[in-house]
Amino acid sequence: MKQEPAEIIEAKYFTLPFSLLLEKYPLLNSLLISVDPPKFDLGDPYVLSLLNKYLYKEVVGLDISIPQNHLIPSLGIRYAYCEYMNSLLKSNYHLIEIGTGASAAISMILAKLYKRNVFATEIDKESYQSAKTNIENNQLQNSVKMIQSKGEIIQDLIPDGRYSGLLCFPPIYRDDLTILSKKRGWKGTEFELIGGGKKGMDFSLKLLDEALEHRNVKIDILSLMILNKNQLSLI
Repeated sequence: MKQEPAEIIEAKYFTLPFSLLLEKYPLLNSLLISVDPPKFDLGDPYVLSLLNKYLYKEVVGLDISIPQNHLIPSLGIRYAYCEYMNSLLKSNYHLIEIGTGASAAISMILAKLYKRNVFATEIDKESYQSAKTNIENNQLQNSVKMIQSKGEIIQDLIPDGRYSGLLCFPPIYRDDLTILSKKRGWKGTEFELIGGGKKGMDFSLKLLDEALEHRNVKIDILSLMILNKNQLSLI
């Protein structure tokens, strides 16, 4: 019997109104650029980082910190992604997250809210240490196991076995980052942003090849969060 896809989930329902945050965190009042309705300058990395830190704490009960100049992991879209993926999973084997970043946000949401066990990989040394610290600070080290990559994606990195699913929020920007340099508030490391080549999809395509061809790693559901719809035709 053909299984129907889960209902589409709106990311905006996985966060909180700014007004509720202002009541609990008075510091935010000094950062407002408009009071009624409350608005912030979301192009300011400091403001965006602080808002996300408080949102993670209030909405999913996670204490998250990231090093300066690393990608800010917005809560709404990651929480919605985890909810959607969890609704599709029909088995309870370990999950894989490729490139968990400095926050380990997706892996920790899966572990804390959905009681999933996750192997989380990361190539950047500073991000790897930061992710480990976040996992330990949230007492999730028994559910989320970090694996440090030296360039491997799945081959020679992920333990052999069957997995309920693989999730990845891959880097999707081409080698030339001139587009990002024109946007206020953007920050992130090379590993977090550059997907490779002229289309920004080299990493994603290699991931898909390895996930589909690896004989000893069996993945029930494979998911990449591609936010640029123009890149979907390349898959």
